[in-house]
Amino acid sequence: MSIYSQLYDTKSKHSAQAMGSGGLEVLATPTLVAFMEHAAFTFLQSQLKDKQTTVGSEIAIQHLAASKIGQAVTIVITALKEEGRKYDFRIEAFANHKLIGRACHTRVRVDQDAFLEKL
Repeated sequence: MSIYSQLYDTKSKHSAQAMGSGGLEVLATPTLVAFMEHAAFTFLQSQLKDKQTTVGSEIAIQHLAASKIGQAVTIVITALKEEGRKYDFRIEAFANHKLIGRACHTRVRVDQDAFLEKL
């Protein structure tokens, strides 16, 4: 079951070679992580009050298959558990209808001003 999905076009800047995480012109694992975090952030942001946002606090990812640069990647949020300020996601990634990755990702709701004051 999908509760949210977002499509990403991959470009050369998203490759392992460009990111420095490998030597091939394929989707980089750091890019896959960023796409997953962005989808979770975007999904939650519309549900929050002004001056609230979420920050990523944990991600465990499996990059299961390579995908070509130029192929679209669809990120699908399949589950969400909310506990207080904490949101736990189950996320899957597909390229050309093939499962290429899955992750468990946690985000925490924060007040923007209070969060930045602590830095």
